[in-house]
Amino acid sequence: METKNSNEMKELYFTSPYRRSTRIIRLEYGQVKKVFILRTFEGEINGRGTSESSPKEEVFDDEQEMLKKVYETKSGLLEGRWIVQNKQSISQPSFISTNVIDGEVSVEFGN
Repeated sequence: METKNSNEMKELYFTSPYRRSTRIIRLEYGQVKKVFILRTFEGEINGRGTSESSPKEEVFDDEQEMLKKVYETKSGLLEGRWIVQNKQSISQPSFISTNVIDGEVSVEFGN
């Protein structure tokens, strides 16, 4: 019998430079009580700050189904030239540098 409480949600954060702003998609996923939930937030970062839409929520009975959907979503975004910016890994430059595509970085430095 599993006694560990696994209500901790994991998060993946994707960015895509777009004109004068940066589009963001945030995936939040994990177990809540007896089901597995994937929440997808869309938004943008611009001169006025960050804005996010209400999440689209999908519920799964099985952890593998949820993880498959996360994997498919992540693969589709990476093919679409989105950049993974996992918030927990921002302090690990080697992780981020492997996800920079064609030298594009999601942060604008005002060139």
